[in-house]
Amino acid sequence: MVYKLAKNLKSKTIFPSTYLPNLVYAKHLLLAEEILLEKHQNYLKQTYANRCHILGANGVQVLSIPTVKIHFSKQAFGEVKINYDESWQKQHWLAFQSAYGNSSFWFYYKDFFEPFYFQQKHEYLFDFNTELLKLVLKLLKQEKPISYTEKYELEYTNITDLRNYFDAKKRNQQEVIAGENMKKYLQVFTEKYPFQANLSVLDLLMNQGPQSKNYL
Repeated sequence: MVYKLAKNLKSKTIFPSTYLPNLVYAKHLLLAEEILLEKHQNYLKQTYANRCHILGANGVQVLSIPTVKIHFSKQAFGEVKINYDESWQKQHWLAFQSAYGNSSFWFYYKDFFEPFYFQQKHEYLFDFNTELLKLVLKLLKQEKPISYTEKYELEYTNITDLRNYFDAKKRNQQEVIAGENMKKYLQVFTEKYPFQANLSVLDLLMNQGPQSKNYL
């Protein structure tokens, strides 16, 4: 499928729910005038829905949120529950600290993210992702109206549909190219690794700080 995306798109855009979204996703967030989050599409494993990519001392690291297993095949995204049997919050935080503890803006931003990993326990993945998304928009100094789907619709009119644009498993080539075409910025381990494109927006914030909005 080919996605026609205007460079200066200003419209209502429907997005999939993702965990600490990547930079191409974040760029489209800033382009959209209104954000509609898909809550009723079937949940798929091994997607950005519950995983993000950061750059650590050993290269690109994938962090995933475990979910509660179900005994039937299909489940709406809004019904997916987070599994707290594993200490994934602590593991993710230690990974963030290891990756960005020496970055220019770790101490500037860490207090904003810390409650999500030490104080809060959202029952549903959608709610956790959404609250993190709101925080990211706040840190990017972007105020956007956010609404949620009331039911699943296969197609929309007068809405830019990006629900299937971001795909961690099949690697949509348009997304890959868009990420590679974004400008490079200084990353923590730049002396050890070549520039890693289209990581989580967390990587950008920790390295570029208040300039992240201008970068996007």
